[in-house]
Amino acid sequence: MDNQVDYKIALRCAYLSSEVYGKFTDTLRFSTHPNLAPKFFDIKHTDTQVALLEDPDTQCGYVIFRGSDADRDWWTNLDFAVWSGVTDAVLEDRHLDYPDIYGTSDSGVKMHSGFTNAYLAVRSDIHTVVGQSNMTHWIMTGHSLGGALAKLCAVDLQFNFSPGISVEAYMFGAPRVGNKAFVESYNRRVPRSWRFVNGNDVVSGLPRNWQGYRHVDTRLRLGTRLTWRIISGSLQDHRIDRYIAALTKRAAEQG
Repeated sequence: MDNQVDYKIALRCAYLSSEVYGKFTDTLRFSTHPNLAPKFFDIKHTDTQVALLEDPDTQCGYVIFRGSDADRDWWTNLDFAVWSGVTDAVLEDRHLDYPDIYGTSDSGVKMHSGFTNAYLAVRSDIHTVVGQSNMTHWIMTGHSLGGALAKLCAVDLQFNFSPGISVEAYMFGAPRVGNKAFVESYNRRVPRSWRFVNGNDVVSGLPRNWQGYRHVDTRLRLGTRLTWRIISGSLQDHRIDRYIAALTKRAAEQG
């Protein structure tokens, strides 16, 4: 596959990332795949929610992470004391078996402790589904916090399940996750990765560069950054419906 983004797939993922905010019940379906029953995992102690879809017609699976339901508190914590600093990603007690990414102290890879713990809470469930699935391609997606978890999942599945599967990631308004070493490893392992930023989306600027965080590739801008509503505009730009509206136009233009 070439490395050009397909805006129709991006739009599909934006709809998935929006609809995953719905209440997890046996009757919840995604409009892009109304006949497929998702698998839901809701981990209360870390507030991690994820849905997995398997489409046998395309041999493609989707891992869809929900963002935070308490966005205002989460954004504040992300920028200040509760979430400050990058944690060393050596987590030997978690039995992580992929040393190039997480498992050795000399790798230099560091990640946000809150994101890491939120992903680890659901990691074994995701591994079980992917390991038992016939899907040959998996797409990770999510909005806001969900986009951060999608990054961790993408690099994790690439390490543990390739070459049996290929992976791809579409993130919307996602914050930074790790340091320079993490980004370099991620970019090498997940080249088909698309990080969409709408206008002046405030969350895309968190955590800060001066805290040691860096963004993964590939950034694609939507909308315009020109607004006189600096604060309220950046909050509005973060809304997933704004991403859907912008991607609808891009998909139509791409044909």
